[in-house]
Amino acid sequence: MPEQSTSTKKKLKLICTGIIVIALSIAGFIYWRYLEIYPSTDNAYIQGNIINIAPQVAGKIKQLTVKNNQQVKQGQLLFAIDPEPYQIALNKARAQLELDQKNADRMITLAVEGRASKAEGDEAKAKLEVSKSTLAEAELNLNYTQITAPADGILTNLNVREGDVVAAGTPLFALVETSHWWVDANYKETQLHRIRTGQPAEIKLDMYPGLVFHGIVESISSGSGAAFSLLPPENATGNWVKVTQRFTVKVKLLEQDPTHPFRIGASSSVTVNTAK
Repeated sequence: MPEQSTSTKKKLKLICTGIIVIALSIAGFIYWRYLEIYPSTDNAYIQGNIINIAPQVAGKIKQLTVKNNQQVKQGQLLFAIDPEPYQIALNKARAQLELDQKNADRMITLAVEGRASKAEGDEAKAKLEVSKSTLAEAELNLNYTQITAPADGILTNLNVREGDVVAAGTPLFALVETSHWWVDANYKETQLHRIRTGQPAEIKLDMYPGLVFHGIVESISSGSGAAFSLLPPENATGNWVKVTQRFTVKVKLLEQDPTHPFRIGASSSVTVNTAK
């Protein structure tokens, strides 16, 4: 009887071991299959459109209506450059145009009557066209003294003050557009074979634990990060070590929560549903 009991225990032990091995194998297969269908990466960061705000004319800042990290609406006045020099230039252009208009009318009449040459008439017309262009440019420059927000967004790196003299074309601060956000998810090349544009994705931000945002795969980079680096690797020379490359998958965010604003560069995790 004792020998029979020992034999039974051994059989039960083998059966239990077999069941555990089978269960672990099934669990491992299910987990591997899950990773295949739902590839994920934590090498992902929030991105948005950054618009550099630069004046198109030079001058002294006469009025500054915003402050750093302020949210603004499209068309809202950001700052104004002293318009007086441009108003004077506009007045001069208007006076010159009026004078050239009278001169052109007179020369054309004389040319028709034969008391002036055709060349003189053509010259007067050309001068009139130049004056019209000068006036249009003066009007445009005066309008450029009012710098408004090109889109809804948040201002950042604003360090200018009233009284500062600024140069045309020099960026003064940035506006982060808040109407369009996406995630740059850097996937390993071994995870890309099932990812396609249009597939849904879930995004989790480190700054908002427990929240899940939804997105859609918008595009997949045609080159790895190393290929576009300043000094790309030369694998054809020297000792070569194979390194798994990463490719950027752009995931457009489909929703925004005003109580949990997005911030450029925020770390996140992305999971793509490749079953759809």
